[in-house]
Amino acid sequence: MSGVYVVNTHRHGRARPASPAWRAGIFAAISFGIFFFSVADILAAHGYTAAHDPTLWSASNPSGAAGRWIELALIGAIRLIPGSTSQALSILTVICGALFQGVFTHNLVKRGWQPAQAALAAGLNALHPVMLSLVTSGSASLLYVMMAASVVIALDRFEAIGDTQSLIVLGLLLAILGLAWPDAIFFMIPLAALLPWAFKDIRSYSAATALFVIALTPALICLSAVALGGTLFQVPFGDVFAIWAAPLHGAGHAVVSHSFWLATYGGYPFAAFIVLCVLCACLVPMLLVVVLRFATARRERANPVTGVAALVLPPVTGAIATMYYQLESPWIVIALSLSCVLAWAATTSFRALEKWALIAMMFAGVVTAWATPLLWQDPAHLIWRGILLGGS
Repeated sequence: MSGVYVVNTHRHGRARPASPAWRAGIFAAISFGIFFFSVADILAAHGYTAAHDPTLWSASNPSGAAGRWIELALIGAIRLIPGSTSQALSILTVICGALFQGVFTHNLVKRGWQPAQAALAAGLNALHPVMLSLVTSGSASLLYVMMAASVVIALDRFEAIGDTQSLIVLGLLLAILGLAWPDAIFFMIPLAALLPWAFKDIRSYSAATALFVIALTPALICLSAVALGGTLFQVPFGDVFAIWAAPLHGAGHAVVSHSFWLATYGGYPFAAFIVLCVLCACLVPMLLVVVLRFATARRERANPVTGVAALVLPPVTGAIATMYYQLESPWIVIALSLSCVLAWAATTSFRALEKWALIAMMFAGVVTAWATPLLWQDPAHLIWRGILLGGS
């Protein structure tokens, strides 16, 4: 009988068949990797330019790169490969996207989904234009949303267990997110407000203080190390933290007018929050399943923080970033909403009808996202859509 085998170290080192969850995850990763590579090849054949920042590839120390330390490290490693070009970034995001799909499928099967049912859910996720665009673009935005999904999964574990180890893991992931994403601070601020709610053992101010110290210390250590490294290499302190100080804050009229989103909602966080909530609900209608779980499942109401995080963290993040003129379009917010609700789904034990409800909402989200003009305000995204739909 053929199959995937792993080593059993508990009895004489004999091999045993991999679990159904692992088999499904490996098959999904390979299958979706082939699919993503095919889409990337179509885009390359039409001369579509990847969405990554070209200055990060062409310059060894580009201005304004501070805050994207992990991205810079990856680019530096790829540039060491003889003959490598910036197209290697698209290959990297395709591989990461395939692994993301494999992990998602594995977690669903581990939670009781049938492999075919989990593969269908993963396939609908792969077909969502936001996810497909991130995977095939070579942009670091995929890294941001994958790290945000990891933070939500860690938050679920912390809410369920509440031990020091789970809190340390959450803190380390926040530190990595801060090193990878310049605007991570807008995601961390509302998340920090949810931490005391997730930690049920808080009985005093001292316990709350200890919670924040343990959760935020890894990020502070990493940022301090970055500052020290900048000092050693004689990089001015202001340059090291320039990107966290708001690259678009106080942007000129030309920058704001170029962005439909900033021209309309820049500086107005409440209006931006309402619009982003509507966009997320329309383009990622899986969020309605979270609401359904709150209404019908006692277990969800007993541990509500992860579900609330999946619902509100992306629009709140976008609203704060819009207030400081750091969100040029709602695209990244839709991507965050999609990844956070997928992370929530991967940690939830669904009933049979809820699984099909989630799949139905995923299908509705894919159709709506491809069809609605709400998502296609950026000319680059319109070109990308036209290539894949045969319009150009």
